[in-house]
Amino acid sequence: MMARRFEVVEVKDAEPFVGYLFERVFAAKPPDFPRHFVCLLHEGDGRIRVAGYAHFSRFESVWLGGGLVVDKSIYPTVTREELAGVGPNGSIGEFTVAEAIRQLGDDDPVLAYIGDPRSIIVNLNAGYVETHIPKIYAVWKRRFTPELERQICERVSRIAPF
Repeated sequence: MMARRFEVVEVKDAEPFVGYLFERVFAAKPPDFPRHFVCLLHEGDGRIRVAGYAHFSRFESVWLGGGLVVDKSIYPTVTREELAGVGPNGSIGEFTVAEAIRQLGDDDPVLAYIGDPRSIIVNLNAGYVETHIPKIYAVWKRRFTPELERQICERVSRIAPF
C-alpha cells in the first residue's frame, strides 16, 4: 500500500470537488471563475479525499486569493508523520495556500482580504505579510518600491472584500 500523502492540484471546476465543503463554510457555491486549487489526500489504492481548497483570480496585475476552506475532519484520520509532509505546522490550510501560490507560476503579487483571526495566522504562516491597510495581506513574490506596493494595496482595497 502506498504511503498516504497530500498534494495540491489545479482543477478547472471546483464544484465537484469542494461544493459541499464551500457551502458548509461560506453558505455559498464556490466561485465559477479561475483559478481553483484543491488539496487532495491520497489514501492509497487509488482512493483520494479532498482536504482543502483555495481560489485565486486576476485583478489588474495581481492575484486575489480567497475562499480557503479545509475539511477539518481529515485531521483525526492522519498521523503526525503524514501531517509533517504538509509543513512544519502540520496545517493543511497553510500547505494549500503556499502550494497554490507557488503553482500560479509567475512573480505577480498575491493579495488577500482576511478578517478571521485563525485565517490570518494560517495565511501569515503560508507567506502572506501585513500591509498598511487593515485586512489586506500580500505575498510579494518580487519586491517593488514601497510606494508602488502601497499603490497596489490601495487599488485592491477599493474592491474589498473579494
